[in-house]
Amino acid sequence: MPSYDYECTKCGHSFELEQKISAPPRERCPECRGKVVRVISGGGGVILKGKGFYATDYRSESYKKGAKAEGAGPESGTGSGSGTGSESGTGGKKDRD
Repeated sequence: MPSYDYECTKCGHSFELEQKISAPPRERCPECRGKVVRVISGGGGVILKGKGFYATDYRSESYKKGAKAEGAGPESGTGSGSGTGSESGTGGKKDRD
């Protein structure tokens, strides 16, 4: 639910109120019952908590394949797959020399 900032024109009291988008705007100050105006706020920052909120989570399959080929894919820190490819490439070169 969005929050709206209001400021009283009579006493200067400012407050924040959570309202539905379809709800009518507040008209009176809770402190002095004076008229209030809705103040345009800068908005709230988005905070993503928990696992899985990374920029690479929703990349295309072609991007993931290209990143994996370069060794900098999203799975590089997990230890599955990224170490195997580089070891087999260097191991093959050492055997040839």
